[in-house]
Amino acid sequence: MKIAIMMRAMDQDSGFYLYVDGLVEALLKLEIPDVSFLLLYRTSKYFGRFSSYRNVTEILLKAPHKFVWDQVVVPYAAWKHGADIIFNPKFTVPLISHCPVSMGLQEPAWFVCPEYYEKFDVFYQKRMLRASVRKSSHFFAMAQWVIDENRKYIDFPLDSATVTFPGVHQNHKPVTDQKVLEDFRKKYNLPDKFILSMTRVDNPGMDRSNKWNPSQNPLTILKSFMLCRDKIPHHLVMAGRKVRDYFLDSGFAEKDFDKVHFVNFIPFDEIQNLYSLADFIVIAASYESFSFTLLGAMACGCPAVVATTGAFPEVVGEGALQADPFLPEDFADKIITLASDAELRNKLKRKSLAQAAKYTWENTAKLTLRGIYQAIESRHHLAGNSKRRFNNMLIQWTLGSTIEAMFSASASFFG
Repeated sequence: MKIAIMMRAMDQDSGFYLYVDGLVEALLKLEIPDVSFLLLYRTSKYFGRFSSYRNVTEILLKAPHKFVWDQVVVPYAAWKHGADIIFNPKFTVPLISHCPVSMGLQEPAWFVCPEYYEKFDVFYQKRMLRASVRKSSHFFAMAQWVIDENRKYIDFPLDSATVTFPGVHQNHKPVTDQKVLEDFRKKYNLPDKFILSMTRVDNPGMDRSNKWNPSQNPLTILKSFMLCRDKIPHHLVMAGRKVRDYFLDSGFAEKDFDKVHFVNFIPFDEIQNLYSLADFIVIAASYESFSFTLLGAMACGCPAVVATTGAFPEVVGEGALQADPFLPEDFADKIITLASDAELRNKLKRKSLAQAAKYTWENTAKLTLRGIYQAIESRHHLAGNSKRRFNNMLIQWTLGSTIEAMFSASASFFG
C-alpha cells in the first residue's frame, strides 16, 4: 500500500508544522511491511526532511497557486506514482482522483467568525470545505469537539471519523540547564518572573489576507492582566508576530503596556526554554480545536490557566485552571490565585506532565493508519473491480491529457 501525503501545511509557521512533522515521522517509524509513503511538497522549505527513511519517496511539485497544487498537481502525481490513497492533514482534498482521499478536520472558523478573514477566503473555504468533506472517505480530528462542531455547520454526518490527538514534540520537555535558560532569557530580554501568553493576530496560510485575526483572544489576556498586575509580582510576556501593533490598532496606548513585554515569533526548537522559564501560561482562545501551545507547555511542566470553551476541557483534563474566555475578570481571578500559590503551581505542574504523557505520536500514527486502511477498504467495498478500472482509466486520461492546459490557464488567472 502506498500512501500519498500532502505536505503543504508543513510550510506554515503554526501548529500545522508541528502536527505534520510529528505525524509523518511517527508513521514512517512504524515501518509496517508493504506500506510506503509518497510525500508531496509544494516548496523546498522542508523538502528532504524525511529522506533518511527507507519507506518514503519525497517529491517537490511546483504550481502557480495552491488551488492548482491541491486539485491538479497532487492527484496527477499520486496517479503517476501509484498511490492507493491521498491524505491531507489539513482540510482540503483533491476533488478528482483515481484513489480515495482522506483529510484532517479543524474548527470551522469561517462559519463562526468570518469577520476575521478576507471575504473571498470565507467564500472559498466554506465551499471547498463542504466539497472536500463530501469527497473524503475518512476524517481525522484532533478532538471530539472538532467533529461535533463541524457537524453543526457542514450538514454532513462525518461518521467515518477518527479522533487523533497530536503527540508531544520531542523537544518539548522541562529544561533544567540553568545556563541554557539564562542565555535564552538574555537573548530575548525576558523579566525574572513572568506569566506567558503565546498568541497569534494574523492568518498564517492565507496568502492575500491583511486582516487581523484575534481568534486567540489576546484582548482577554491583556485586559485580565491590567486588572491584576498591581496585585501580583509577575510581568506578562506576550509572544507572537505583530501583537503590539494589533493592540495599538485596537485602541490601546503605551501606558496600557506597563509590565508587558512583547516578543516576536520564537523558533520551534527554542520554545521549551520559554515554557520552562515561565511561572505559568495563560491561554484564552475561545474557539480552538487543539492547542499545541498548551500541549507543549504541559509537557514542559508549565502550569496553565485555559479557556472553558473549545477542545480545552477535553485536552487538559485536570492539568490546568479554567476560566471564561469572555470574562477578563474571571481570568484575572485565576491569574491571582495561581500567581500567589506556589503549592498549587507545583500540583498543576505534576498533573500537566502526567496529562501530556498520554499524548504520543506513536498512538496518533497508529490511529491514523487504521483510518486510512478503513478508507481504502470502504472504497473497494463500494466499487466493483470493473467499475473501478473504468473510473481509473477515465481519470488517468483526463488528468494526463489536460494537465498542461490547466497549468497554462491557471498561471494566467492566478498570477
